[in-house]
Amino acid sequence: MKNDVLHSVLNWMDHNRYTIASVLVFILTMGIVVNLSGCESATSGLVAAADGTAVKVSRSEFQRQALVGEKDFAVRRIELDGLAAKFNEEIKAFNERIQAGLDDLQRQDEFKQQLFDTIGVVAIGATEGTLNPTALVPIGIGLLGGALGLGTSADNRRKDKVITDLKINALATT
Repeated sequence: MKNDVLHSVLNWMDHNRYTIASVLVFILTMGIVVNLSGCESATSGLVAAADGTAVKVSRSEFQRQALVGEKDFAVRRIELDGLAAKFNEEIKAFNERIQAGLDDLQRQDEFKQQLFDTIGVVAIGATEGTLNPTALVPIGIGLLGGALGLGTSADNRRKDKVITDLKINALATT
C-alpha cells in the first residue's frame, strides 16, 4: 500500500516539518496582526467610572472627554477671572477709602495747625496790646474758610463712601 495518499502526505509533512511549522507560525502571526489591527485602540479615559475605576475608551471618546474637560476649565477660568476682577475692585475701593481717610486726617491736622497759629497770633496781639479788631476780620475769614474746608472734606468723604458702597453692591449682584 505504497499508494496510500494519507501515508504519502504524512511522509511529505514529516520530511518538511520545519517548513510546515514556519508556514503555520506565519499564518498564526498574520492572524494575530490582522486581529489586532482590526481592533480599535483603547486607553484609560479622563473621566473615572462611578466606582472610581478607570474606564477604557476609544480614541473618539477620549477626544470627546478631552474637549469636555477643556470646556469645563475654560468656564472655570472665566469664573475665576470674574472673581479676580471683583476682588481687585474691592481692593481698589478699600485703597481709595484708605487714601480718603488719610487725606481727611491731613486736612484736619492742617486746620488744627492753622487754628493754633491764629490763636497764637491773637494771643500775642492781646498780650502786647496791639490787637486790632479789623485784623481779626481776615483771621475770622481764614477760620471760616478752614471750617468750610473741613466740612466739605467730611461731606466728600461721606459721598465717596456712598459711591463705593454702590459700586460694591453692583458688583456683588452681578
